[in-house]
Amino acid sequence: METEWLRTFIVAANTENFRETAEQRFITQSTVSKHIQHLEKELQTTLFERQGKHVKLNHIGAHFLQHAENMLGTIDEGLQKTVSYLNGYTSQITIGVAPQIANSTLPGIIHTFQQQNPAIHITIELLKSNEIGEAVHAGKVDIGLSKLTSTRDIHTVLLAQEPLQLIAPMSKKATDARTLLQQETILTHEYAPYWQDIQQVLQQFPNYKSMNINQTEVIKNFVKQELGIAFLPKSVIEVESHQQLLHSYSLKEFAHIVSNTYFLTKYVTADIEAFLAVCHLIYTDVVND
Repeated sequence: METEWLRTFIVAANTENFRETAEQRFITQSTVSKHIQHLEKELQTTLFERQGKHVKLNHIGAHFLQHAENMLGTIDEGLQKTVSYLNGYTSQITIGVAPQIANSTLPGIIHTFQQQNPAIHITIELLKSNEIGEAVHAGKVDIGLSKLTSTRDIHTVLLAQEPLQLIAPMSKKATDARTLLQQETILTHEYAPYWQDIQQVLQQFPNYKSMNINQTEVIKNFVKQELGIAFLPKSVIEVESHQQLLHSYSLKEFAHIVSNTYFLTKYVTADIEAFLAVCHLIYTDVVND
């Protein structure tokens, strides 16, 4: 049984359209038909109902689809690990990480870890924080770096509790922070776990204006372009603060609000413990800087 037959079948099963399958697989439609015919001959059964040019996955095809995906997954994993081994890697870690972390502390973590562990191959998966715990539990990723805990029974470590900073354009540097809160639009990330706490404190500032932008990098760019101000964790704005691209304030009214970062894993191995140690090192430097 050829793996290319399986790859074609999986696409055809999901699209139920041989023309679309040919486009996605970069092969001809006649080749798609031949792959399916070879597979059906091998299995000694039909996998699709054919009505003229239209095809529909039958109940046997639906049953076989899961097995085909599992077989290809095992083959692809084996190929990937073999290539990694040939390139000098002895093991592999897959990390599911929230975008806010990926754009701030993750590069430093990866750089330090690879210097200490050059034989470990790393794969990065960008996921929303509310998806990471499930991915760890399902075994899709080995490690999760998330802004949220998980309801699943997995190993959870609190990496950091970072103070929030109010950020503003450099042009507003001379303006008092409390004045900014009443004059400028507050750019919000409504899915951030700390946003509700911020809203409660903002009740002290009548008539404040806000705009929802659910992507941290866009929020920072809007602030640079003088389109508003925002509350973000210290690690997220560290580079821009050092480069004097953004001005930051610490306000006592918001001092009790922190941004948590969590390390999630289902199993604890020597490689994972080594990665956790580097995470602790990087976040200690960020928080204490």
